[in-house]
Amino acid sequence: MIVQHLIAEINLHLRQSGQGEFTSEQILLFLNSAAWDFRDGGWLLRMEDNEAIEVVANTSEYAVPDGFAYIKEVWMERTVNGASEYTIPISDSHWTLRLNGDEPVIFFYTQTSLETGKKLKLVGQKRPTIYAGMSESVDPGMVARLRERAKFYALMAMAPGNSELSRVRYTSALAQRQLDRPYPPKAFRQLPSSKLVPGRE
Repeated sequence: MIVQHLIAEINLHLRQSGQGEFTSEQILLFLNSAAWDFRDGGWLLRMEDNEAIEVVANTSEYAVPDGFAYIKEVWMERTVNGASEYTIPISDSHWTLRLNGDEPVIFFYTQTSLETGKKLKLVGQKRPTIYAGMSESVDPGMVARLRERAKFYALMAMAPGNSELSRVRYTSALAQRQLDRPYPPKAFRQLPSSKLVPGRE
């Protein structure tokens, strides 16, 4: 699902049709407020990058690809019948994460475990996306959670006032918020033994 479709869905839930109380840009702000809540609450999403790093001769340090907040595993490429597979594990005792200036890097203690010209696959996690545009894909597994949290913010923004409708909106917003979990579900927690990418706390 893309952001534009999620916003259309939220509009339906809010019973907004045509020119409602909020523009798409305002609902995008509610979505991003929700995403920041999940980021600050420790939610993490699985992430793999198959072709980000290519092993260079006599090089022990490589920039960590954008997005990674934690890295759990490193796998090296091998070619089988002309096709690339990532089936050679690099022991976590052979690598560490650190900063080179302001840039997070992965440092390999021993280069004997690496083969020049091969690519590395990092397996880890990223933080929920902050969306910049309507055509971006919504993070897998986050559609319902973002929708419900954004609806809470929208209903709270609509609620001020003394009318019956305002009271209904406020009550609905509070009921919506009570559905939230205080902690991330297991699938969105830090993977055991994963390493934090420095500078991306």
